[in-house]
Amino acid sequence: LGSTHVFARQVRDRFPTVRIGDASDVLWKLRQVKTPYEQRILTRSVEISGEAHRAGMRAARPGAYEYEVEAAIESVYLKNGAMTPGYPWIVGSGPNATVLHYSKSSRKMEPGDLLLVDAAGSYQYQTGDITRTYPVSGTFTANQRELYALVLAAQEAGIETARAGKTPGDIEAAAEAVVREGLLELGLITDASGDQFRTWYTHGIVHYIGMDVHDVGDRSQPLEPGMAFVIEPGIYIRDEALEALPDTEANATFIERVRPAVQKYKNIGVRIEDSFLLTEEGLKRLSAGVPRTVEEIESFMRRERSPSR
Repeated sequence: LGSTHVFARQVRDRFPTVRIGDASDVLWKLRQVKTPYEQRILTRSVEISGEAHRAGMRAARPGAYEYEVEAAIESVYLKNGAMTPGYPWIVGSGPNATVLHYSKSSRKMEPGDLLLVDAAGSYQYQTGDITRTYPVSGTFTANQRELYALVLAAQEAGIETARAGKTPGDIEAAAEAVVREGLLELGLITDASGDQFRTWYTHGIVHYIGMDVHDVGDRSQPLEPGMAFVIEPGIYIRDEALEALPDTEANATFIERVRPAVQKYKNIGVRIEDSFLLTEEGLKRLSAGVPRTVEEIESFMRRERSPSR
């Protein structure tokens, strides 16, 4: 038995007239809808994390190491009172950007690499969640732009859907529809109606945030003002995904047909994640201060990065 059940049994044995019940549902509902105070603290927490991401972008360049970006991010957390990370961060360049929970932060960044950074600080017990993917050389390649545009379009579809009365599942479905058609157009799948898209689009894209980065909540419950959550589509192109498919005739045909596109986009991993607060006025992107579009990212990298060493 877990410690909670052991404690409940001890209470029941000592106080037979006390009724023991599970209050998780009650507490989950209280945590899902943020109070005005929680909304202010969460907003400030994400602002700090946004500043940290911009510092990381300034530190990223060919020849630098992933841990240098990590250090730049952490310094902003500490300077602003976010004393701990909200979760184990991910700073993955080149092929490491395709590894969902890469944690070593040890690779030297090379010209032409994309850098995927998933990081946020915990400020006064509230944490957001932000991911950005950007070229360490300052400019996306044509292939990187194509995949980035697809991920961004999927996120935009999710954002358009995220309003009061909708559910996280509605947001997921809207983004998935864009990804299916986009991967088919790029030649990375051969059938948009099935689950082939999951070869490259491997995780859910909506979770609640707050006291925990994956905060508690009922995903079937319609969204309402005061709820905070992320939308984080991602596409990761790696040979290992094909190698992991079951050895069937259908999969062999699939692999043969998509192999040219896989080679074209190989080792490109893109995730775009923003933290949102649903208000009475509509959806508020708390992480809006971090460059997100191709144009915003390339402009920031040209304008604000320090000269290469």
